[in-house]
Amino acid sequence: MESEADHNLPGVITSITPQKKNKERYSIFVDDAFLIGVADTTLLENGLKKGDQISVSQYRKLQRQEGRHAVKSYFLKLLSRRDHARRELFNKARQKEYSLDVINDVLDELEQKDFINQKGFAEKFARDKSNLNQWGPYKIKAHLLKKGINKEVGSKAVQQAYASVNMKERFIKLVEKKRRRFLREENAFKRKKKVFDYLQRKGYRTGDIYNHLDELMERLNK
Repeated sequence: MESEADHNLPGVITSITPQKKNKERYSIFVDDAFLIGVADTTLLENGLKKGDQISVSQYRKLQRQEGRHAVKSYFLKLLSRRDHARRELFNKARQKEYSLDVINDVLDELEQKDFINQKGFAEKFARDKSNLNQWGPYKIKAHLLKKGINKEVGSKAVQQAYASVNMKERFIKLVEKKRRRFLREENAFKRKKKVFDYLQRKGYRTGDIYNHLDELMERLNK
């Protein structure tokens, strides 16, 4: 489909000026009319300068490069805030209706350059959720799967995160935080079930909970 710019091409670049709001982007004017805004990298890659002639095919190439640049800039902005799994970035980009081919192409590049590292992301996520949120192994694994992390990679990350965790001490810490809430339940059996359900919701293994449940109740009832 032809655009209005197509009808004015080929044409000669009469000026290339930096944009006021973003000095890393430039406005290209052909025959004194605005044609397209491009990143400084796009400008350098194409060696564009005043006096050059631009054809329709060259204009289309610039559009494609700018589309890719927009996707890449968006991903790098997200990654500068925190690590993301590939699927997270993919889903966010699709919500913005970027081209599917461009999204995957940029994601491939970012993986090759190690901006996206599935193993590293999984290990950091598991470590943070265990240490900061006190999530259990099952909950961490479930969230890693939702983020598109391979099951084997996720399992190894969780195993690594829990290698030095003392489950008894972890459970004591968690139950002590909720002591008042648990003690509001006067029925001993129901109180025990509440503690069990709480730890299970946090994502801990049933076997691990049972192994320490009686001792947890003794401490809680003191």
